[in-house]
Amino acid sequence: MCKSCQVININGIPCHETGCPEAWKHYKRSCKWCGEMFIPERKKQDCCSHSCEVAYNGLDCYCDECMRGHE
Repeated sequence: MCKSCQVININGIPCHETGCPEAWKHYKRSCKWCGEMFIPERKKQDCCSHSCEVAYNGLDCYCDECMRGHE
């Protein structure tokens, strides 16, 4: 159920109407860093995790998640 549009079925697959502002919440995308498929938590989220986002954008981060990859 969507609060912003009337969900329709196309070939038995539920789909949002074109232009629905909430459609991003229900579709998987590929992480721009590692390629893993994920469902975004934010509208313009390009990476599956914080550490992938840091690596993709060439940022420095010393949090526990990012440092695990440097051990």
